[in-house]
Amino acid sequence: MTGLLWERRAQIGCCLLLQGTLLASGLALEHLLQRSTPSPGGAKVATLRG
Repeated sequence: MTGLLWERRAQIGCCLLLQGTLLASGLALEHLLQRSTPSPGGAKVATLRG
């Protein structure tokens, strides 16, 4: 029973590690793409105020 619990924890740990890696690489890629393609005319994103 204890072996199954540790196996399940290892599966969850690997899944979280994979998700973290994908998230970090996605954020890094987004950051690089934003840096390499400046917005035309320095336009800013409009924000709504409530």
